[in-house]
Amino acid sequence: MDQFLTFLQEGFFHILDLQGYDHILFLFAICAIYTINDWKRILWIVTSFTIAHSITLALCVLNIISINGNLVEFLIAFTIFFTCVENLFIPQLHNYRVLFSGFFGLIHGMGFSRLLKDLFMGMEFNAFTTLLPFNLGLEFGQVIIISFILTVIYCLIRFCKLQPKTISYLISIPVLAQSAIWMWQRFPW
Repeated sequence: MDQFLTFLQEGFFHILDLQGYDHILFLFAICAIYTINDWKRILWIVTSFTIAHSITLALCVLNIISINGNLVEFLIAFTIFFTCVENLFIPQLHNYRVLFSGFFGLIHGMGFSRLLKDLFMGMEFNAFTTLLPFNLGLEFGQVIIISFILTVIYCLIRFCKLQPKTISYLISIPVLAQSAIWMWQRFPW
């Protein structure tokens, strides 16, 4: 039980760690075009992302697939960049966000797997005491982040009288700029 709780905490604190805020910015980019009334759509998008990243997380941890870590970090930055570009310039793709989110989840899962591998180095791997709790911790952290984002969006609409489109721009433009910087820094030369 101690190992389960340890990995649950590690997953939870990893997603909330401000040192690795690329995953947080990805969630901001995903949620930027929605309001609290879109909770069902957001639930489908996040579920798609979760299922996908759980698959690649498991496949990478079990050494069934392997990909260059530098390439994964670049691709994570690209997923954020693409989501912001979609938010700003390609609204006709919004209806396909569940598909994009699932595909991008595959990439993010590879990123999460590197931390999990480091955490259980030298330990006997057990999916129920390492992989499952780590993933549950990630998901719980994501729910907190998304709840925070939607609350902020709600307050901006309700109390500041901002339009959803304006909020999307206020979130997407700086996140786009940061992801472009990361893509440049992380380009696998």
